[in-house]
Amino acid sequence: MHQLLRPSRLARSDFGAESIRELVFGIEDGVVQNMTLVAGMVGASLSNRVIVVAAAINAIAGVLSMSMGTYLSSKAERDVAMAPGRVRGVPERAAAHAPSKDAAVMAGAYAVGALVPLVPFAVGLGGRGSALAVAVVLTGLTLFALGVGKAIVSEQRRLRSGLEMLFLASAAGLGGYMIGVAAGEIFELDL
Repeated sequence: MHQLLRPSRLARSDFGAESIRELVFGIEDGVVQNMTLVAGMVGASLSNRVIVVAAAINAIAGVLSMSMGTYLSSKAERDVAMAPGRVRGVPERAAAHAPSKDAAVMAGAYAVGALVPLVPFAVGLGGRGSALAVAVVLTGLTLFALGVGKAIVSEQRRLRSGLEMLFLASAAGLGGYMIGVAAGEIFELDL
């Protein structure tokens, strides 16, 4: 993995350092958003079947939304950078944008991230509690690894980056679970 994520290797690859933003944003957002949704549904005592269907729909919606948003924002950034009178001093990244590539990287990254917390429920790893525990561990490992990968590419401190990604994103999952518990109590859910 270290060889794959070395900055010199990334600079020469099709998914080089210019795609790190989409990779980190996509994976992190997919993992955190679906983990938060899953945790909330477990907190609300919904069945594994409902969790799998809702999380799968959320993953597909997220892939579509994030890839379209990335395409449009990348295109807008490139268009502004290339506007007459703005070419001088244009950041290299903005001028070199390939909106369709950015969108494809975002879609793939988001899909990978969104699958992480869904897998334990989809493969039927026991009840909600067991599946949630596995989902939390997989999500934590994914976020930590993503932070470390980002640090390798940016030549930053790996442990700090991994822990930063893990702790910041964990707050969202905990919040989702607490909201789900409250919703389950308020609405007396048992689906």
